[in-house]
Amino acid sequence: MTVTHALLPTLIRHWPPGRVLSNIGSIAGQWPYPGSHVYGASKAFVKQFSYNLRCDLLGTGVRVTDLAPGIAETEFTLVRTKGDQAASDKLYRGTTPLSAHDIAEQMFYIATLPAHMNINRVEVMPVRQAWQPFAIDRD
Repeated sequence: MTVTHALLPTLIRHWPPGRVLSNIGSIAGQWPYPGSHVYGASKAFVKQFSYNLRCDLLGTGVRVTDLAPGIAETEFTLVRTKGDQAASDKLYRGTTPLSAHDIAEQMFYIATLPAHMNINRVEVMPVRQAWQPFAIDRD
């Protein structure tokens, strides 16, 4: 929010039509999974912040997108596992997560659309990932 607040006056006043403000959310902001209540809530905020910002910026020529990736191999997992490299590596074992390059390609695509087009949200996951199954408590 601090960066957006600092950047918006310049985006509105000085840049040509079609400029883009892309926020990085997560599929966790839309789809719950066990143990992600705080993370998921923060990413749900990013999604709603992006939608509301888009409404507030109507008529300025500034486009707003929430880019919501699925599992991506980043240092975030190491932070989440409190530096436990083995636990971090286990998350990616046997699958092909998104890479930083994959996310950058999506950002480039969003930024290079014609100025009259806005993508509100992009949800991208690896082919080998799907939404979590519904949790069912059984006797």
